[in-house]
Amino acid sequence: MIKLRPSAATRWLSCPASVRLCADIPYQPAGEAAQIGTAIHEVAETAFLTNSSPYDWVGKTIKDIVITEQNADFAAAHVNHIRDLELRLGTLKVEQYVTVYKDKDIELGGTADVVAWNDEKSTLVIADLKTGRGYVDADSDQMKIYAIGAMRHAKIEFSNIELSIIQPHHGEPRTHKITFKELNDWAETQLTPAIQAIKKGDTEPTPTEDGCQWCPAKAICPAQRKGFEVIAATPNLAVMSKEEMKSVVVTLSPEQIADLLERAPLVEKFIDAVREHAVTRIEAGEVIKGWQMQPKRAYRKWIDEADAKNQLHDAGIPADKLVSSELISPSEAAKLLPKESKDLIDKLTRKESSGLTLARDYSLGQ
Repeated sequence: MIKLRPSAATRWLSCPASVRLCADIPYQPAGEAAQIGTAIHEVAETAFLTNSSPYDWVGKTIKDIVITEQNADFAAAHVNHIRDLELRLGTLKVEQYVTVYKDKDIELGGTADVVAWNDEKSTLVIADLKTGRGYVDADSDQMKIYAIGAMRHAKIEFSNIELSIIQPHHGEPRTHKITFKELNDWAETQLTPAIQAIKKGDTEPTPTEDGCQWCPAKAICPAQRKGFEVIAATPNLAVMSKEEMKSVVVTLSPEQIADLLERAPLVEKFIDAVREHAVTRIEAGEVIKGWQMQPKRAYRKWIDEADAKNQLHDAGIPADKLVSSELISPSEAAKLLPKESKDLIDKLTRKESSGLTLARDYSLGQ
């Protein structure tokens, strides 16, 4: 049976073929950032269920992660949001598994961090804690899937649906509101066709920048290789000088340039995936001809800063030259300011562009 994860929905909705490609990829253990996120989730869940403080876990080891003050801050933000939802709506479940679709071939289901609802208000709220730095939109495929699953679990069609993301790295929680009709329309036009395509299993890969970003099958995807067509047509590219490469580029038509720019982000991700895969293979003991692991560039670091400061001063460097200080950035200051003073940043800063950069012109359409 194929098991679809809501957290990977952006990938398999845009590229149903990726599901079968990924089935051939060996399991990759979660990285440290994901492990930290899991530990923070566990602290938040336990603190809520036991009516305790997340800060009680600072210094303790959860899921092989030592909980820091910042980890506890993130968990506390989540717990506070959960408690507010419980007061507002009444019925609330944490770490609630919901099934969206299931037959003999496919199961789509996952665990929502928070599901809260109120029958009389006909309101459903899905809330999710995100601990990473990458901005997560509340209007996401993952959250919509959780909402559909939660309604099936509660056996209620809620008129008002709220999708909330708690992401302390990006300030206050944010919420996207959607009606039952809008959610149902999305399911009919996006979710159901993708599930049916996955069941059939005869679609070709359809790369997109967002869909390919975290796809485990990037390194073996046949569609990704199409990004190298121009390179393959220029067999001596590897020995060309920069000026010789320019002579090839100037022969490209506007259509070819647009096509290459379209493919560039996908090709870059493909190359990154190949590099990561090569590292994994070499670390496992395999030989990749012409390649090896070697230490990264070494940078000098003080063995003991206090001792270095004293000896450098004794050697003739003035004290005011030894230590530099500068004002923290506006974004760092915004994180430290209390909520009621956030607008101070707007008064004290201005936005300056460093120049022009190449970007899509969406006014011309796709």
